[in-house]
Amino acid sequence: MMAVFGALFMGACETPIDVELPEYQPKLVIEGTIENGEPAIVFLSKSIPYFSEISLDYLLNNVAVTDAEVTVSSSDGESERLTFQYCPDAPLYFAFVSHNLKGKPNTSYTLTVKYDGQTYTAETTIPHTFAIDSAWFDNPSEYVNSDTMRTIRLLLTDNPDEVNYYSFKLKVACPKFSDRLWISTLPMAFDDKTFNGCTFNYEIERFGVSTLFMAALSDEDYREQTRISFRPGDTVYIKSSLMDYNTYRFMLTGGNEAVMGSNPFTNPAPVFSNIQGKDVLGAWCGFASTVKRIVWPDTVGYYTDR
Repeated sequence: MMAVFGALFMGACETPIDVELPEYQPKLVIEGTIENGEPAIVFLSKSIPYFSEISLDYLLNNVAVTDAEVTVSSSDGESERLTFQYCPDAPLYFAFVSHNLKGKPNTSYTLTVKYDGQTYTAETTIPHTFAIDSAWFDNPSEYVNSDTMRTIRLLLTDNPDEVNYYSFKLKVACPKFSDRLWISTLPMAFDDKTFNGCTFNYEIERFGVSTLFMAALSDEDYREQTRISFRPGDTVYIKSSLMDYNTYRFMLTGGNEAVMGSNPFTNPAPVFSNIQGKDVLGAWCGFASTVKRIVWPDTVGYYTDR
């Protein structure tokens, strides 16, 4: 009887509350990279509300920014105003790209973006390059001997005289698909505090594949392209990169938010940016990179190409 009374009492005390959400104020998003031997690539967009309906047409016509002035200058005196053009390395195929200016190791680069009466600046440094010692396809578990699914392990030797910040990205080419963009691994970036000066055995998997252009895929093809492990017939390109501290901090916090941000029981984590300006998100990142290829043939066995 008391339980029924309590339920009625609580129900009678309910009061509807109308919450007026503040009008959303978009921010400029700057996603810029420069690597050794590669042009500067800067993609500009405007942030959108969380519950927006997203389509390719909406992104191209309402989100992408095409009318900014974007300039990159280097510590050795080079400077170039970037051109908005077709770019297969950009998420939406278009970006601001340099023509003559290419990234160099041990060089700093300043990005300046002028848009809608505001000026945004950032600086990044491309450190020296490094190469991993070796890489191979490995069983995902010591208790499983799999001929159809493996991860990748690699060895790298850290320089004991430096503080280094690492990241690895992947591209897979196989009979069913080829990655257009470099795919991140987890963690997206890490430092050498736990293995300074040592040879490190490290496992990598694919993470964060974009699903933007996958709506028309069959369930089988969708599962194939979003898999985290590797299959017979795969050719895998491994991009190994060093970066400066600010790039590392952005990638580390951005990666943490990408993993945990969809959890409704956690608070949003701050994502650090190196861009100076009002109402801006993103980062300007420099990478010193090398690429290694490994192949898993359809036949029994596998080999590496160095």
